[in-house]
Amino acid sequence: MNLDLQGSTPHGVLLPIHWGTFNLAFHPWAEPAEWTADAAGAAGQKIALPRPGEPFEPAGTLPVEPWWRPISSPIAHPWRRPASADGASHDARAADLDLAGDR
Repeated sequence: MNLDLQGSTPHGVLLPIHWGTFNLAFHPWAEPAEWTADAAGAAGQKIALPRPGEPFEPAGTLPVEPWWRPISSPIAHPWRRPASADGASHDARAADLDLAGDR
């Protein structure tokens, strides 16, 4: 959605919100951060990943360290599957974003 609002050209800073403060979902606690950071990297979109309550200036140095990794379990489903051995590409949305199926 961030790129949709930007005419498919990444600019500015993506700031994920409403994650990482409570574990209320069926998915792993860190999954939203991992998926969002991975998708932003794939799109060339700058992303800020501050700790809850950490201030930062979007025009300054962005907090980009995945601070949650030392305190969370690994996620079961990466956002994108690794490329196959034959190098075949696939549509990440069609193949990987299973929002309701195998959980």
